[in-house]
Amino acid sequence: MKKNKYKSELALIALLWFLVINTGGTGIIDTSLRLQMSHAWWTKDSEVQVTSETKPKMRGDIRFGVLGVDGKRYIAYEQGQSLLMLPGDLLGTWLHYLFPAIPEKSWRQLAVSFLIFIPLNIAAVVTCFWLLKEFGFNERIAQLGSVIFFLGTTFLHYAQIHQQNNQILLFVMIGYVAALAYSFSKNPSLAFMSGLALGGAMLMRITSLIHALSVFLFFLSCLIYQYRERLKQSVPELIKAIGIWILGFIPFTLIGRLFDYWRYGSFFMSGAKMAQIQLTTDPLWNGMPNLEPNFPFIDAHHVGFIGALFDPAKSIFIYDPLLLPCLVIVAILWRKINIYIRIYILVNILNLCLHLLAYSRVSFWGGDLAWGARYHVTSVQLLLIPLIGIFLQSLLSYRGIRRNLMVAIIAIAMVIQLASVTMNPIMELSQKNIGVPGTRLDFRLGQRMINLGCLLNSSLPPCQRATPEQRKYLNAEFNRIIFLPFNWLHQAKDIPVFKSLGRIYLVFWFGILALAIFKTAQILAFSPEINSKREEL
Repeated sequence: MKKNKYKSELALIALLWFLVINTGGTGIIDTSLRLQMSHAWWTKDSEVQVTSETKPKMRGDIRFGVLGVDGKRYIAYEQGQSLLMLPGDLLGTWLHYLFPAIPEKSWRQLAVSFLIFIPLNIAAVVTCFWLLKEFGFNERIAQLGSVIFFLGTTFLHYAQIHQQNNQILLFVMIGYVAALAYSFSKNPSLAFMSGLALGGAMLMRITSLIHALSVFLFFLSCLIYQYRERLKQSVPELIKAIGIWILGFIPFTLIGRLFDYWRYGSFFMSGAKMAQIQLTTDPLWNGMPNLEPNFPFIDAHHVGFIGALFDPAKSIFIYDPLLLPCLVIVAILWRKINIYIRIYILVNILNLCLHLLAYSRVSFWGGDLAWGARYHVTSVQLLLIPLIGIFLQSLLSYRGIRRNLMVAIIAIAMVIQLASVTMNPIMELSQKNIGVPGTRLDFRLGQRMINLGCLLNSSLPPCQRATPEQRKYLNAEFNRIIFLPFNWLHQAKDIPVFKSLGRIYLVFWFGILALAIFKTAQILAFSPEINSKREEL
């Protein structure tokens, strides 16, 4: 009963915070296009929805898709997220017929945002709890670690901006925890579940092959360690486990290949590869400036590799400030950490390095408009899961300055993540694009803190940098709080029903916020049973 209490409290807190930060939309054009794909599949419309007046901005403009089988245009994305959003899209369309005062697009985005992404994000938080438990942390540490994980890492940002990141993270975490649980119980369904989850990750993003290889390496390493004293005799058991894992990996991976065959005419073609090929062959781009040869693979390897580590605009150490102190603690305590956590850490450091290498030459290695290095934050989050547990156990064994310093690090991490979800994610990029003084250094996080300060007090000196024309442009869309009731009130001039809905929901929103803060404070208050002794690592 007590174990269920920890998990249910965690799920409730996650639900409250995800309701607080929800914008009611998809958050970015990529996800809007994937929702467009979902809608097209059951309405038989074209995936590409551009008017005759819309002109491409450059070769490869994603809104215009690629030419596929029979000359039909397709959005050049993997299909996994669109499949996940399909039930929400159906429900949202139906709700529009019942309540037509709210536009169909708004209903579809609301349904997907609340009924698809919030449950998936809660599932990811609960899976984090499960993984920490499997690593040997007690329920209290697992609960605390999971709260800090979703409030103190970039997971929170991608719980609001619905890129594929958190769904991939969910599938990969399931892959790891099921693999670890199998190594303890030898339950075949767990090995199958692990492979199946990684197939799901592949359906979300083709480069999740790196995650699949990492989980498989972790799975194999755990089994070899367990069988180390009778390895030769255990070869049949190893082969059986590997076979079950691969059997689980096949279904969703095969579905992804079938999708691409139906769309592009080849089992070995992907949307990204097709888009790259058609940069020079698609007649839609005729007359447009040529891109560099081999675009988007045009940078030297060190540009994206070092950039993701140290560039102030994208550094994983800046956007996930828990990473560096956690790594320091783990390095100090390495010999005291159990073998399964050590294997996991080494595998995920390799996973991060492989992702750094895979995207290092891509011109948009940092994810363009995304907050942080979008293609790498999932690897960082995976690495952080047991690191946060170890960090917490170390914190609880210290007193005085060291303990206060570690608490301050956690607090700073949470403030940074909450700052990332309060305003429009491209506010700072918009400031740079229109030439607001002081934004050219690309320290986006620092500029976000200034922008939040200016929201509270516009008379501060940094707030006066922009010209009146620049401020007018920014205030029209970007310089504001983006949580759902505020979005509705902002959109009321175009959709009148949002004025009354926004005011009503704002009252509920403040209540949800107050309850979220209260419940989180309860969880983060270290209880005597935890303070009394240091837990084993």
